[in-house]
Amino acid sequence: MIYVSEGLLYICFAILTGALILRIVPENRRPTVHVPDGLLLACVIAIPILSFVPIHQLALLFTKDFDMSYGAVLKSILLDINSGKAWLWTAIGSAGLAFLLGLKSFRNDKHMPKVALFVTLLLIVWLGYASHASALYGLKGLITHAAHFLAVSVWIGILFVISWFSKDQANWPAFLKWFSPVAIVSVLITLIAGILLMSFTTSNYVEAWILPYGQTLLIKHLLIVPLLVFAYTNGFKYKKLADRDSSFNPKRWLQAESIFALLVLAATSVLGRQAPPHTVKETLQTVAPSPLFTALYKGQFSPDITLHFTLYLESILMFAAAALMVIGLIWMYNSKRLIPALIMGMFIAVFGYFGLMFSIAL
Repeated sequence: MIYVSEGLLYICFAILTGALILRIVPENRRPTVHVPDGLLLACVIAIPILSFVPIHQLALLFTKDFDMSYGAVLKSILLDINSGKAWLWTAIGSAGLAFLLGLKSFRNDKHMPKVALFVTLLLIVWLGYASHASALYGLKGLITHAAHFLAVSVWIGILFVISWFSKDQANWPAFLKWFSPVAIVSVLITLIAGILLMSFTTSNYVEAWILPYGQTLLIKHLLIVPLLVFAYTNGFKYKKLADRDSSFNPKRWLQAESIFALLVLAATSVLGRQAPPHTVKETLQTVAPSPLFTALYKGQFSPDITLHFTLYLESILMFAAAALMVIGLIWMYNSKRLIPALIMGMFIAVFGYFGLMFSIAL
C-alpha cells in the first residue's frame, strides 16, 4: 500500500508541475494542451492524503511498540518529527493551492499559474524536509533532495502532460526548441543530485546490490538508460524526421518516453519507503538479502562478502546485446516503428541488468 501511495504522490506532483509550467508558456510555443481543472484539483487534494500514509503507518508502529494511544502518538509525530512537521505544512499549502485552483479567475488570469507553481515548489521543499537525507544531513540533505525531486517533476511532468493531454500537433518544433534544453538541464541536475543523495545514503553502491534497496536502485538506474535514449531521439532526431515526413506524429513517441518515465518514478517510490543501507554489513543483520541477488550471484553468499567485477563471457554478451538494443531503438525511431522500439527499450534495461549481475564475483 505504501509503495502505491508513494508512486501516486510522485505522479500527482509531476502532473501538477508540468501542467502549471505549460500554462505559463505562450501558446505559440507549445501545442494546445488541456488538463482538466478537476484533475489538477484532484492531484492537489491527493498530495496531503497520499503523503499521510507513511505518517499513519509510523503512528501504528509506535502505538504497538510504546503502548500508547494512536492520537497521542500521531500528535507527537506531527509536532516533534521532521516528517510530521513537513506533513502539516504540506496540508496547509495544499489547502491554499486547492483554493487557488478552485477560483474562476485561475482559468484566465495569467499570473495565477505562477502563484500556483510557487506553492507547488514549496510543497516540493517540504517533501525534501521529510526525506532521509534531510533528517541525516540537515539543510544540505534538504536542498539536494528537493533539487532532485524538482528536476524530475519538471522534466517528467512536462513530458507526461504534453504527451497525454496535448490536443493537436501545432508548434511541435517551437515546443521542442525550449523543452530540449530544459530537459537536458533537468537531467543534469537529477544526475548530480542523485549522486549526492547516493553518497549520503549508500556509501558502497555495488555491495548495496545485495540488499532489496540496492537492487531497486540498480533497476531504477537501468530504466533511466532507455528513457534517455527516447529523450535523445525525441529531442534531437525529430526535426530531421519531420522534414522528411510531414505526417510524422511525435506525440506517440513522447507517450512511449513517458512510459519509461513512469517506471522510473515507480522505482523511486519503492526507494523512498525503504531504509537506505548506510553500511551493508550492518543492514544485513536486520534485512534479508535480495532474492534477485541470491538467485543470480555466482559465489557463496555471506554477510561480509566483498564484491568486485569480472568480465565473464556471458556478461560481455549481455552488454553487447544491450548496446545492440540501443542502436535498434534509434533505428526503429527512424523507421517510425513504435512497438518494437518500446520492446527494445525494455530489453536495454534487462540485458544491462543481467550483464552487471553476471559480472559480480568474489
